[in-house]
Amino acid sequence: MKPSASDSDSSARCPRCGNAFDCGMHAKPFECWCREMPTLPAERLDPAGRCLCPECLAGELARAVRAPPEGDRR
Repeated sequence: MKPSASDSDSSARCPRCGNAFDCGMHAKPFECWCREMPTLPAERLDPAGRCLCPECLAGELARAVRAPPEGDRR
């Protein structure tokens, strides 16, 4: 029996929106779509969090660009 997409190592579920997406985090060598994206500033990362789907990561990147640095918030 062939494993379903939900059973594969590359299948993940976004903790923000719940959508399923392909994640290459555990692939050897590490080859994931997110490597092509800009990196989030460290203060926007959740070390305990899971990977975001492409749409949610893009939204988080857009918010990071618009948000002032931590020390400049008033």
